[in-house]
Amino acid sequence: MRRIFFVIFLFIGACIDPLNVKVTESDRLLVVDGLITNLPGPYQVKLFYSNSLSTSRLAPFEPVTHAVVVIVDDLDNNYNLTEVSPGLYETDPNELTGEIGRSYYVSIKTQGEVEFQSTIQKLTEPGEISNLYFELDNESASGNDGELKVYIDSKGVSNEENLFRWRWTTIHKTIASPELHTTTTPRGEIRTPEPCSGYVLRQGQLVQVGECTCCICWSYNYSEGSFVSQNDFVSENTFNKQFLGKIPVTAMHFYDRYYFEVQQLSLSEEAYSFWNLVEKQQKSATDLFQPDAVKIKGNIKNVSDPSKEALGFFGVSGVASVTTDIQESQIPYPLPEIETVPHSCLDYFKYPTTEKPPFW
Repeated sequence: MRRIFFVIFLFIGACIDPLNVKVTESDRLLVVDGLITNLPGPYQVKLFYSNSLSTSRLAPFEPVTHAVVVIVDDLDNNYNLTEVSPGLYETDPNELTGEIGRSYYVSIKTQGEVEFQSTIQKLTEPGEISNLYFELDNESASGNDGELKVYIDSKGVSNEENLFRWRWTTIHKTIASPELHTTTTPRGEIRTPEPCSGYVLRQGQLVQVGECTCCICWSYNYSEGSFVSQNDFVSENTFNKQFLGKIPVTAMHFYDRYYFEVQQLSLSEEAYSFWNLVEKQQKSATDLFQPDAVKIKGNIKNVSDPSKEALGFFGVSGVASVTTDIQESQIPYPLPEIETVPHSCLDYFKYPTTEKPPFW
């Protein structure tokens, strides 16, 4: 049996959840990663080739460039995607917005004239998230740093299957002091302010010569697990105290504002089966690269040669979301003083950007 390895990173800020796939040495398969929703676009489809087992985990995946990528709806309308970077294709947001009740699929033709197509997916109602709340993880709390457990209550829609998955993102403003950067030399530590700090060293003194372009960042963090609804254990389509993972608690997270957003995505039976298998694999393995990892079937078919496989999933989901600012008052112990970061905030923090979010 072929052995295929998945690592799922769920990026709520993007339209897709990138799939990292390793396969056997003899395989080099197309991987499709895309999602459209009822939220405004652009929507993205990412195409790349799978890596073999002998390839380093850190090796970049080979993008599939110059493909023809088209999303087709149930009225036979065609929406052509544009390649905005190698292997990343986007819709025109003025042409396509997903609609509840409509169905969609993706059609792909590679530069080598090989055709692929996803199964048809219907965009269904996402229900609603009725409550979002956090509880301190007492086992992780150290008196300085700890973690918050994330929970939601949510409801489905009458006369619908109500198959869901959940994903979240956090954003917090961060501050750094790259002018305090030092370098170790045989004579000891010397000051070497980073160029983006706006400072230079003159006669042993820091002198400001410009504005700092890397002192303030907004750091993003995303749920990395697959969280799907367990419908066998609910009544009246109500999901109570659904656990969605943990988020860190540090002084830096509460420096300015700790923003949290959770999304509830409706799923087809096929999509639910896919993400449910991903969740089971994640829960059963401490290392997703272990030899007996399961093979997870997607919804991409090789039209040119049905005997050959393709990987990944093109999804269509209705989305309901809730946002909140987590307050420092929710932490039952005082946080320490914010740490000094003598580096560019772009090099120090997770998924950073100097671009201020529009709602900040």
